[in-house]
Amino acid sequence: MKSSKITADVRAFFTKYCAAYIRQDATAICKHYADLVHISSDTGERVTVHVATNEEMLKTIAHLLEGYRTIGFATAEALAVATDEMTSRLVQARVLWLLRDKAGEPIYEFDAMYTLARHTEIFRITALAHNEIPQYRRALVRLNK
Repeated sequence: MKSSKITADVRAFFTKYCAAYIRQDATAICKHYADLVHISSDTGERVTVHVATNEEMLKTIAHLLEGYRTIGFATAEALAVATDEMTSRLVQARVLWLLRDKAGEPIYEFDAMYTLARHTEIFRITALAHNEIPQYRRALVRLNK
């Protein structure tokens, strides 16, 4: 049975995570990640997998934010959040994200699945799987036409 408190905590977590992206604050974004993070990315050609430290995540997020600026990113919205509570300290969350530009127009949607672990009162991302890269590349092509 799902706990409404866990669901509320997960939604609050993603609200803060999303706000950090909207501010384009790499340091604040990285505070949502554990010391080590397992990342699986479908590039459209293959799946890449790596484990990143906090230092590596900061570089990755800074690079991602630079890419977002290139495509005119202004806001992100979690269109749907689904959770699967394993325990009160370990949750899987699937989020359908929508990125919008400064005019409020959609740039693209993508799916991300997160493993969230709570070591204290707050969750941290310990694993992330996503399909954003092909959507980003298509947005970049559209922008350069």
